[in-house]
Amino acid sequence: MHIKTLAVALVVGIGLTACGDAPEPPADTDAPAEQPAAEPGALQTPDWFVVDHDAETVEIDLIAGTSSANNYWNFHGLYGGAGEIVVPEGYEVTINLINQDPNMGHSVGVGEVQATWPNSFSDVTPIFDGAVTSNPTSMTESTLPGETESITFTVDQSGDFALICYVVGHAASGMWMPFTVSADGEAGARLN
Repeated sequence: MHIKTLAVALVVGIGLTACGDAPEPPADTDAPAEQPAAEPGALQTPDWFVVDHDAETVEIDLIAGTSSANNYWNFHGLYGGAGEIVVPEGYEVTINLINQDPNMGHSVGVGEVQATWPNSFSDVTPIFDGAVTSNPTSMTESTLPGETESITFTVDQSGDFALICYVVGHAASGMWMPFTVSADGEAGARLN
């Protein structure tokens, strides 16, 4: 189409629309309903969080290094206490740590929340028996880039805890997120 003809067609189309002469969509056509965005702080069940209330189990695919945020030192892109994972008291929890960080090994364990995190941990004792990956403080023997490691444990007490990467410097740089064991059966994740 010639440029001058295209310009005229555009002007006529705009003019018809402005005058109300443009054809209207058929009355029986409904616009697709918009999905409401999750409210800030709302508990969600993303595809990486599976709860089975009948079996009293939770399975979490916890991804380290999801994005380059915080030098890849994040869980699902969250760091510095952002987000939260909530599981019901008494449930068996399996965490599959999936390391997508292209450069660095990571670990995860459930520990006490601290006001400030040490640069290195001399003693790693998880809150729940079995709730820590192998070699959690080692940069070379923790869960390395491209690897997955699973841990399974029972959350036998309610309270506010933290998922912590114990590799030297990681928690101190923000690689931790809240992990809550609910007494009332709540389960899910807060992603903001």
